[in-house]
Amino acid sequence: MSRRRLLAISAAVLSALTGTLDTAVAHADTGTALYVDDDAVGCNDTGPGSQAVPFCQIQPAADAAAPGDTVYVARNTTRYAPVTIRSVGTVDEPVAFVTDPGDNSRATRALVLSSTETPAMTISGAQYVDLTGFSLSSIGTSTLVVSRSQHIAFDMGAATTAQAGPSTAEAISVDGSSSGISLTRLHIAPESGGLAFASAAGAQDITLADDVAQLGGGISAVGTTGIHLAGDTIRSVCGNAISLSDGSSGSVENTVVLPDSATCSATGTPAEISVDASSAPQVTADYNAVNPLPTGTDYDWAGTAYATGQAFRTGTGQGTHDLDQTDVSLSTTSGEPSEPSPLIDSADADAPGELSTDLNGAQRVDDPLVTGTSTYDRGAVEFQDPLGLGIAGRSSQAVYVGVPVTFTAAFVNPWSDSLDGYSYTFDFGDGTTATSTTGKATHTYTQPTTSTNIYATVTVYRPNGTKMGTEVSYYLSVKPVPPLTGNLTCGTGPDLPDTAVCHFDASGYSGYPVTSDRISFGDGSAAVSVTGSKGYAQHTYAAAGTYTVTQQLTDSDGRTATDTTRTVVGPAYVAVSPKRILDTRNGTGAAKRRVGPGGVVRLKVLGTGGVPASGVTAVTLNVTDADATASSYVTVYPDGKSRPIASNLDFTAGRTNPNLVTVRVSAGGYVDLYNAHGDVDLVADVQGYFTTKSIAGNDQMGNLAAIPPARVLDTRYGTGAAKKKVAPGSTTTVTLPKEGQTDETVGAVLNVTVTGGTGSGVVTVYCDSRPSTSNLNYRAGQTVSNLVVTKVCSGGKIEIHNSGGHVNLIADLQGLYTDYNADGDNAPVGSPFVPAAPTRFLDTRNGTGAPAKRLGAGSTLTVKVAGVGGVPDDATAVLVNLTGVGPTTGTHLTAYGAGSLPNVSNDNLSTGETRPVLAVIPVDADGAIHIHNANGSLNVVADLEGYLG
Repeated sequence: MSRRRLLAISAAVLSALTGTLDTAVAHADTGTALYVDDDAVGCNDTGPGSQAVPFCQIQPAADAAAPGDTVYVARNTTRYAPVTIRSVGTVDEPVAFVTDPGDNSRATRALVLSSTETPAMTISGAQYVDLTGFSLSSIGTSTLVVSRSQHIAFDMGAATTAQAGPSTAEAISVDGSSSGISLTRLHIAPESGGLAFASAAGAQDITLADDVAQLGGGISAVGTTGIHLAGDTIRSVCGNAISLSDGSSGSVENTVVLPDSATCSATGTPAEISVDASSAPQVTADYNAVNPLPTGTDYDWAGTAYATGQAFRTGTGQGTHDLDQTDVSLSTTSGEPSEPSPLIDSADADAPGELSTDLNGAQRVDDPLVTGTSTYDRGAVEFQDPLGLGIAGRSSQAVYVGVPVTFTAAFVNPWSDSLDGYSYTFDFGDGTTATSTTGKATHTYTQPTTSTNIYATVTVYRPNGTKMGTEVSYYLSVKPVPPLTGNLTCGTGPDLPDTAVCHFDASGYSGYPVTSDRISFGDGSAAVSVTGSKGYAQHTYAAAGTYTVTQQLTDSDGRTATDTTRTVVGPAYVAVSPKRILDTRNGTGAAKRRVGPGGVVRLKVLGTGGVPASGVTAVTLNVTDADATASSYVTVYPDGKSRPIASNLDFTAGRTNPNLVTVRVSAGGYVDLYNAHGDVDLVADVQGYFTTKSIAGNDQMGNLAAIPPARVLDTRYGTGAAKKKVAPGSTTTVTLPKEGQTDETVGAVLNVTVTGGTGSGVVTVYCDSRPSTSNLNYRAGQTVSNLVVTKVCSGGKIEIHNSGGHVNLIADLQGLYTDYNADGDNAPVGSPFVPAAPTRFLDTRNGTGAPAKRLGAGSTLTVKVAGVGGVPDDATAVLVNLTGVGPTTGTHLTAYGAGSLPNVSNDNLSTGETRPVLAVIPVDADGAIHIHNANGSLNVVADLEGYLG
């Protein structure tokens, strides 16, 4: 077909398909317009075929058509009968058959020619015939048959063959006496399993361009001269997408072969493109994209199979620009590419038969996001500018009466097209509208909506005035303006122990815009201004403690609001491998001599025993007395500070007693140990330290969670271990309860007790390797307790080693250190620890914190701790040095928070003994702790050392 004739056809086709045909000039310049409409009242197959009295069927119009005539066929809901076209036109006056849009309400329905066992359309002995827009279908036979015809063009249509029994009919067939056949922009679906197209030996000059063939077989040409495939997309079953044989000649370019979903044999599957030895010298192949199944083959060329495009190029010199195994996920089932498909802008614009428009009649476009050498895409579909409408947005999702809200048109515009000249009509859903040239419009609603929501829309118009579409800004309700409120939360973590991170959020309030948002941190520092509806502010405190953080808001209407929250900052605890830093018996850490009455040992703690030289606020020491000549007590306190009225270690002559002590460190890095009476040797083992510096996750114990005390070991009754005394030199493994076995649990606080020993010894609690220090010392028959902080091994395991005689071991879990950075939520949430100056808040000997009388057997003291030494009302626990004084018989003290008396003990005492023990005690909702005495009567003393926020 000549280029001149193709252009003439295209102009007529586009006019008909777009519905712009003027009935007064609806015919060729030199021909007659004939009309077919089987739905028209008064249609008549005997003529005259005018617009007023159209033919009912196509056949009489085809029989009547002369050179230059155009037959307009209405697109109706009914199916036209099969037709045989024998029309003969000329090169300058072809006979044209086009589908007339007719009634616009039916314009979207395709014309269907349906038949059983007879082709829907037969073109026989015809010349110079052009067909546009027909959808043809047949059952059990070929749909379009071309025989003994020349210069036939079928454009922008469809040919479908439905199966009726074991049929293998071709969708389109051309016999060997036909030539000049152009099949362009067609949907071809041979559902019967037959070929999409077949030409017989002798056929000449056939073009298939920008067609989609799928569901059945592919394209076959036998002995066909000048067959050109350009820009087709073919999805065949198990290979044989294209087969040229028996001396055929022509070209295969820009064609995409897609894999079928069928399960094919791993062997014997035909190649996607097959050209036999007699045809190969006369066929060129290039710019194709071949994508067989994994079991398939790309090419079979002159009898040789080529599994890849590279092998094909090497073996034949063909396919220089071919692609194989492209990412077919970047295309639809019909082969339409999507960015960044390599099919885009990589085709040969000069391929024989290639069209300037694609399957859908769309023009070729250059994709700016793809680097290509052409503006043509491979396959039948040209990827178009993806400019489209989005969903209209608005400045606030919540809409309030009297508060302006801005609506904005949204585009999907990856190619960054210019939007100059676009116009917009906004409908706000309350009966008012506005026009805009910017894509934005601001509206203030004056009334709230009732039970029915409204929705705002924006209609977008192109610069030429055509409507692009309408966007909806979702359904919305208009509400009265809510009060101005803030939302402030603050938290801390061991990564930045002295720093609070406060999150603010005013986005929940979407009334008048917030014009001022200031946060003050409660420590006297200047307030900071924050911007944005939500975010966070970070503040570093100079001292540990509980602070009130305040957010002050002002909106554009002049309203104000205040929100407050409390935050606790405190140093993070780091456990070290226990190391002895003081022993006056051998001169470690101090002079080698006993500490006399009123004597003070000034002990360097920073930079010793694994404690850093700076950034440390407090240390935890296990302090032990040895060989005392008189009953006395030891007070441990920061060097350079006044000695508090509190004690950490109480003892009698000749006994060895340990106690865990947490004490703040002076600026110079020292602590003082004061002995009240007699002479005594003092021993101190460092257990860990508190720091304000950021520390690595592997080093930090994290925050401490005080839990209801629970007995996890008691060898007297078989709790947690065998029911028997542990042997000398033995190690007992203790498994913590479920909450202590999680990955987040890195440390534990236990009250460990030994009782009924057959000899003297020491007990060491540890995880992994055992240190050379001890946690508590005991003598034969003695019951003694001490608080222990230890790391926890995998699975919640800890080890307790006994050095001396046979002895019973008891362990009560009081708290867990949890890793702040651990990825989990099974462990209890820990809190920062705030060290306090030792403060005596209970002494029943003189009426401090409770009546001045001894605590009797089975009696419980309730002692208020909130407000003592800076303890806030919402503290979760307190760290207390608890001392029992002069019991009338052997007994034990149990300290606890809310709830019933737990089966644990903190301080175990023999008759007349005075003994302290450090305890982590939960605080109840009233800000109080409870202390219970088991037997006899005694005085009770309690000194605060800090609290958990």
